[in-house]
Amino acid sequence: MKALDAGALRGVLEADPGSRELLRRLRGVEVATTERAMLELSVLARRSPSKAQVARRTAVDRLRRKLTVLPIDARAIAEAARRASGNPSFEELWRLAEWGALEANGCDELFTPVRPAATGKWRFKVTRVGVKHSK
Repeated sequence: MKALDAGALRGVLEADPGSRELLRRLRGVEVATTERAMLELSVLARRSPSKAQVARRTAVDRLRRKLTVLPIDARAIAEAARRASGNPSFEELWRLAEWGALEANGCDELFTPVRPAATGKWRFKVTRVGVKHSK
């Protein structure tokens, strides 16, 4: 199972050429995300201009139906807690919970446009993807 975080999915929703190419490469493979990523996309859709809100919320709903959406549940929290160290910030806790869900559900690779910030050793590979904004 391959996973995309909210940043990678945002590229898909914005018709980013790099994100579309990534999805083409992943055809035939189970693609997942987490409830945290879906929450982030839903909030961004609601914050958009009122004329675009309905279309953006519809696009997020359509994306949800096409992906496996992994819960942040007790297994995810257990995986995250095992890897937490020090005094993580609120954002780091969210990332640990998200990555814990990927770990608990057997994800083997995560695609993200941001530099990985979660600590600890994870069984899945983190692949940083470049978002190519078209003009």
